[in-house]
Order: sequence, then C-alpha cells, then structure tokens
Amino acid sequence: MGYAPLTLQEVARRIREALTDPEGGEADAWRPIREFLDDFRAAAPEVRQAMIEARPEPTGDPRFEAYLAALAEHLAVHHGLRVPRWVEEPGRFLDRWWFPTRFRSLHAMALVESPAAFRRRGIFVDHTELERC
Repeated sequence: MGYAPLTLQEVARRIREALTDPEGGEADAWRPIREFLDDFRAAAPEVRQAMIEARPEPTGDPRFEAYLAALAEHLAVHHGLRVPRWVEEPGRFLDRWWFPTRFRSLHAMALVESPAAFRRRGIFVDHTELERC
C-alpha cells in the first residue's frame, strides 16, 4: 500500500490525541497541521479535494475546530476547489478572537495579514502561517 496524504479528518484525530496526552499539549497539536500543509502542497490537484472534504470530528478545543474550517475554506478558495459544507457549521466560529502565537508583538500584523477565511472566524495569523502551502 502506498503513501496516503493526511486528510483534515486525520489531522483532527491527531490534534485530539495531542491535546489529551498529558505529555503532549497544544504545542504538539500543531504538528499534524504542518504535516497536512506539506502533504497538500505535494498532492496532485485531483487529490486535494478529498483531503479537505470529509468533516473532521471534534478535537476537544473550539479554537482548533474553527482553525480547521478556516484552513479548509482558505485552501479551497485559493486552489479552485469546492468549499466543504462543514466549514459553515456554527461550532466552526469563535466567540472570542484568537491569536495562535505567544508573541503579542505579532498581533497587530496578524490583524492586517490574516486571510479572510480565518478573520471571519475570529482567528488572526500572520502571513507566514500558511507559507508551507
């Protein structure tokens, strides 16, 4: 059996495992996202839709629920794919803004640079967040 690229469903499962692992945590939850971005970039165009299409199960953290939806929407829009329906679910939006960086000095830049799919969910990232794709 050959290599299969990560899907957002698998990413969500790995995030959930990292967040519930007493030795893991939020820092480890970012690893599958980075791996997914690498896989997405390397995937053939006809494979990319399948990587974002299936609804990810809950991760246990509303911030990551919104982040995965933003990521799927952003990638779909920028790569000419269908935006999956699950990205519009109410649980895929945050009530409070989230800056997934520990550096407050980057917040102003993130407010300006964050892609629309992230901003509309209350997530603010700088331009380097998605450079891997």
